[in-house]
Amino acid sequence: MLEMHLHRGHLQTVSSGSLGMDRHVLVVRGGALGRDTGLGAAHAGVVRLLASHEVQGWGLSAEVDHPLGGMGPRRLLRRWWFHPRRVRQRLKQRAREGGRLVLLVTDQEQAHLVPRRVPRNVSKAVIVHDLFVLAPRTIPLADGAMKEWSGRRGPVRWLDIRRLRRGLKRADLLICVSEATADRCRTVFRKVPVAHVPTGISLERYAPRAEDAPHSEQGCALLVVGNDHARKRMNFLAKVISACPDSVRRDLHLVRVGGGQTEAGRRALRQAMEDAEVRLTLKGRIEDEELQRLRLTCEALLFPSAAEGYGYPPVEAMAAGLPVLVADMPNHGSMVPAECRLPVDDVEAWVEAISALHATWSARTNAGANPVSRPADETLLAHVERFSFDAQAQALTAALDGLMENVTEASVD
Repeated sequence: MLEMHLHRGHLQTVSSGSLGMDRHVLVVRGGALGRDTGLGAAHAGVVRLLASHEVQGWGLSAEVDHPLGGMGPRRLLRRWWFHPRRVRQRLKQRAREGGRLVLLVTDQEQAHLVPRRVPRNVSKAVIVHDLFVLAPRTIPLADGAMKEWSGRRGPVRWLDIRRLRRGLKRADLLICVSEATADRCRTVFRKVPVAHVPTGISLERYAPRAEDAPHSEQGCALLVVGNDHARKRMNFLAKVISACPDSVRRDLHLVRVGGGQTEAGRRALRQAMEDAEVRLTLKGRIEDEELQRLRLTCEALLFPSAAEGYGYPPVEAMAAGLPVLVADMPNHGSMVPAECRLPVDDVEAWVEAISALHATWSARTNAGANPVSRPADETLLAHVERFSFDAQAQALTAALDGLMENVTEASVD
């Protein structure tokens, strides 16, 4: 049975079965990011698992967020005062209904929403995707040190970051999407318990199906997904492609997609590929259907990023059976099989791996004369099972149950 509740000016459907539970989660964020963004998709996944009772013993209380938009002082007032007040009001209202309640903030960039004081039956948790902004590190690389985050910190942003860090310290649990992020949180926020709950994806959505298998892309197509942030290392990728043997380069077809590409970055990559005589296709943000087609028709995903909180592109690629080559950094250690990880700065190792992909492509297609579709990598399809929604639900159940155990022990002490 479903009941309708007025929420943020519109009706929200909540299962009456969840209302009968004595353990609920109030899911909170700032602006309502769309599901076409990484954070928006992650938030929607958590809500879906709670609403469908896949997190055993826990129900969804409600979502609290606000529409995107706004500028200047008005936007700041909403972020620092009006929205936090709305969250506190909804929290108090729900806490008065009894049972155990967890306030779950789904993005560390909204950790200021963690209240200083909460009712006795409320616990506070924050999902941490990365600490690039809140505690950025400098990563040593062969071509110079690279900062995880290089944005400017004016006085307002400095105050905002201080609020976020304080909010994370007030949390009873930090839920991290990767082992690397969990390890980082244990170092930066030593007094706050940490749990690892990998973000889940719909394996059915990305799974290759024989009836959908299109012809391969023209040439030995290599997919690149990402923006022009320094940590994505497009310059390194250009260096690798340019270093490939002539016999390999003449068949390569680099296909780059994703938002956040700058005109300067596109121009630099275009010039590098022109000098290397490599075919290049540049696309910005594209529809999911087109990106899935590329996962099925390209030979591999190249992902040389030196820093990621989670890294959707490799996970989604593996779910489609697409081979992946990633930089061997801590963020990829527990996510991608060892044979898919390459030394972060070793150009020769990357050239060798790309040459092997080319050799496989050439043998299968008779050097492109017979464009036979690439078979899905069954090993990767098996590996990616750990990132299913079922796996996420089990890990989130364990994390929330553990939080309750800690609360019980603390109350006994």
